[in-house]
Amino acid sequence: MRGTSWKAVTVVVGLAGAPVLAEDATAHLPYGVPVPEGQELNAAPEPFDESVHGRAIPNTQPQANEVLKGAAARLPERSSRPRPRDPIPDIFPGSGDRGFWVNQGQGIFAANDAQTDLVIPDNAIGTTIYAPTHMPAGNACVETVTAHWRYSGMATTAHAHGFWDHCGLDGATGWQTFEGMDATWKGKYVRVLDGEERYFTEVYKDGSGCAHGLLYNFTQGLWEEKLTPICGNSGFATGWTMWESHYLMDVAQRCPAFPRVRASGIQVYTVSAWPALTPSNSSQLGPYGLCWTNGTYNFQVSVPNSDWTALTP
Repeated sequence: MRGTSWKAVTVVVGLAGAPVLAEDATAHLPYGVPVPEGQELNAAPEPFDESVHGRAIPNTQPQANEVLKGAAARLPERSSRPRPRDPIPDIFPGSGDRGFWVNQGQGIFAANDAQTDLVIPDNAIGTTIYAPTHMPAGNACVETVTAHWRYSGMATTAHAHGFWDHCGLDGATGWQTFEGMDATWKGKYVRVLDGEERYFTEVYKDGSGCAHGLLYNFTQGLWEEKLTPICGNSGFATGWTMWESHYLMDVAQRCPAFPRVRASGIQVYTVSAWPALTPSNSSQLGPYGLCWTNGTYNFQVSVPNSDWTALTP
């Protein structure tokens, strides 16, 4: 099959159990049906809802989590500079950002370009790019992050996906899971949609106040829970969806040409439904940083504000 989908009057049940009638609903991939590698999508997964989809499957590759491969002291701190021996990049506040603030809800869903062909050049070593990265509103604890980085001592640019814990209630603020986008990872979580390799991710805060982080596993056609739910509240009443960089624009002062990065189908969880991100529940973030303010990089919004592309250039 090639992304089988339906178009019908559908009853969608929210995370809190309240039904929402969706007439002529958006077509989605049939849940539980695998999508083979190399098969292009013509529809996206539906945002995860336990009352609709049942329990998400547990993490299928815990051994790939870089956080568990060494002592915690070897992981980079937010307040420290990256060190060549560290396998995982920093995530202190960015110096080159463009996107949207998310003003409502307590969950976020998005389709992301993987862009493992993004190359940080020799004259910008030290750069970390988080693009796309998404954080829900509502004081949730978890951010879902695409990472591209190259530090001193690295011959090439590295690419990974991770879930960042902003609460640290267990004393371990930082990456909870962090997985390289290798062939195994892409085989499970990446398929081509609209001509680009894309993956689907979701973070939401449940009725018990616990944050979940998920990826869509195409080999099983099911949502996969990538971390132990983190219960509690962060200080972020407002979330974000954005292209974020560190070092590139303020220290290296470079504006290299990178592949365009797109996030689309962005939806927010609002107790009983998953409405699209729009100007009514979000606002402009940036432009911040040299390459955005001088016009070298531009920001294209195809569907306000749920479909954005960072044109770099």
